[in-house]
Amino acid sequence: MKRTLILLALLLPLSLSAQTKTEPEYKHDWRFGFAGYPLIDQLFFGYSHEPSYNQIDTDHVYGDYHGDCTMVGLFSAEYNTNITQRFTFALSGYLNTVWTPMYNYKGQTSSLKTGLSLHVIPTARFNYISRPAFSMYSSIGLGLIVGTEKKELFAFPTFQLTPLGVTFGRKVFGFAEWSGGVSFFGGRAGIGYKF
Repeated sequence: MKRTLILLALLLPLSLSAQTKTEPEYKHDWRFGFAGYPLIDQLFFGYSHEPSYNQIDTDHVYGDYHGDCTMVGLFSAEYNTNITQRFTFALSGYLNTVWTPMYNYKGQTSSLKTGLSLHVIPTARFNYISRPAFSMYSSIGLGLIVGTEKKELFAFPTFQLTPLGVTFGRKVFGFAEWSGGVSFFGGRAGIGYKF
């Protein structure tokens, strides 16, 4: 009986500390940042620099053509719910604006073509190192890209895979990650706030 009480007295603090380690310090956080190269937006909005000569009619040859496509890049906003210390559910949104000058057959600017895309990606994040002031994680997300160009709407499925991400800081923190997918390829960095 005495051994059982001693064993329970030793195991109780260990079990309590194990339970508290699974609970996250903060339940929620917001992240705001800037993402890498917008891959699918380049395909949607990346127009040819020269007029197309595939058609025989001269109206097409002397029609307007596109200049360089300029993109602001993907600004991101993300809301995170920390389910446990190891698992986080996130809802990420990315916004990109695009503009392209149109030229007539003389090479003079005739108009400005604009576009907008919004990427909405629910994401599952796996935190394999989770400390109060530092974490490392991987994530995967599946979502939808909705955009507009010349008053026409388009939608396209997207996914994003992040093999490595880090956060540093406590309540106000910085983050950086390496990611690849349909929405963007490259890095994403920014700041966040835990609550």
